Amino acid sequence: PTPEYPNSFFSQDISLSDGGNRVEFRTDADWWEEKTMVKVAFALAFTDSVATYEIPYGTITRSTGSEDRWAKAKVEVPAERWADISHQGYGVSLLNTSKYGYDIKGRTMRLSLLRSPLWPDPTADRGKHSIEYALYPHSGDWRKAATVQRAIEYNNPLIAIKTGVHHGKLPASLSFIRLEPKDLVLATVKKAEDSDAWIVQWYDAAGTGADAVLTLPKAPKGVVRSNVMEEDGVAVPSSGATVRMKTTPHGMVTLKIRF
Repeated sequence: PTPEYPNSFFSQDISLSDGGNRVEFRTDADWWEEKTMVKVAFALAFTDSVATYEIPYGTITRSTGSEDRWAKAKVEVPAERWADISHQGYGVSLLNTSKYGYDIKGRTMRLSLLRSPLWPDPTADRGKHSIEYALYPHSGDWRKAATVQRAIEYNNPLIAIKTGVHHGKLPASLSFIRLEPKDLVLATVKKAEDSDAWIVQWYDAAGTGADAVLTLPKAPKGVVRSNVMEEDGVAVPSSGATVRMKTTPHGMVTLKIRF
């Protein structure tokens, strides 16, 4: 325990992989406090007037100052897998796997880790936790640094499975589904709720717009525009296993694909 948290215990591992591009933190906590909130804070050597946060299917910029009551009230703001502050060709992204409360004010970047209110749930966050987050310093802004892709990689690490030597039909390198260019994020590949069709969904993370090229594992029999209700829309032409689709800036595309 520490004097600030007499009933709780913390341990932390900080690691930098050989050839890696981020500093990773794993904080293990046995948390039994009341009316207390814990944040991790990083003091940066620079600042900017705004910071960028990931939100569902996009990003949002928010002020890093307290120039008015609206900005001053934002003591904590929601975000998904990352937040970033960049200035004059350099920046730092704070990635995380399970926490969604950020605040970036001045030169300080913080992430909320644990809280222990007495209402409405008097047992909220009590117990053991293993919390992972990482600092990703980079040149340029978050677009140039591909922060969106780095955060997805951090949240979805590769899984290796050991197997024996055997012959196979697949080539040495193969993508089950491929989406280009890189600023488009493939968000969903799933079976439709009411048929055997596939639902494939992506969005423009950079906000610049792009001509999407989707390469499927085989040629489809039919492709249509769809929506979150998985309804059939206008037909989309395909050529072999390739589908091309204009994606507007910050746009989202949903396709229903039948084989």
